[in-house]
Amino acid sequence: MKVNFMKFGIITDIHNNLPALKAVTERLNKLECDKIICCGDIIGIGPCPEETVQYMMQIPNLIAVRGNHEKYLLEGMPNEYPNDENMSFEEMKHHKWEHSLLSAESISFLNGLPYKMEFICEGFKISVMHYCMDREGHYVNNKANSSEDDLKKMFSDVTSDIILYGHDHNRNICKGDRLYINIGSLGCPAQDKNIARGGILNIEQSKVDIQPIDVKYDVDNVIDLIDHINYPDADNIKKFFYGIW
Repeated sequence: MKVNFMKFGIITDIHNNLPALKAVTERLNKLECDKIICCGDIIGIGPCPEETVQYMMQIPNLIAVRGNHEKYLLEGMPNEYPNDENMSFEEMKHHKWEHSLLSAESISFLNGLPYKMEFICEGFKISVMHYCMDREGHYVNNKANSSEDDLKKMFSDVTSDIILYGHDHNRNICKGDRLYINIGSLGCPAQDKNIARGGILNIEQSKVDIQPIDVKYDVDNVIDLIDHINYPDADNIKKFFYGIW
């Protein structure tokens, strides 16, 4: 498809963190973004699965793709250990708990998300995906803090000028033969704790500019929710995704 909008809000890896999502989208709305692009993993990890999906469903002019956490819901996940996903039994329990809270309406919305979307804006071809994938839809070539050479290999089969992705939660913006943008996880701040990440992609008069944004939010509210619910694998989740040791 071809679009004429010039200002895109970029988010990825929300992971059921509703307070962080609200903080970032409110900032993007104040900055008058024409569309919001989400690079997947709306669900997983955080304490508000149903509320997060319902909030996403209300965002106007949303462009969104599915990530591996949507894949676990819609296409199944491991039941035995060891497995290709390196998923522990506690992680499996967590996903089953989360999936049980999602309404039919929310599941239908997530089921409608593609793995990849491509469109043209001001002559630039833009690809949106959660991560680099093989033809069977498996995520491959996982490498954190990827260099330009790494990114070229990872996305060698993608023929776009701008590639928007997520998955590894690290902000990584690389301007080389083309523009690779991982704006960083919105909902899993790790050591940043109270910072929700996002960005703005401006395209105007054949010029492209990417502006990362960091928005403070009440992470203690999220931790309190986790402690109150005390859902499966909560201690590991607080440690690795929220920096709570």
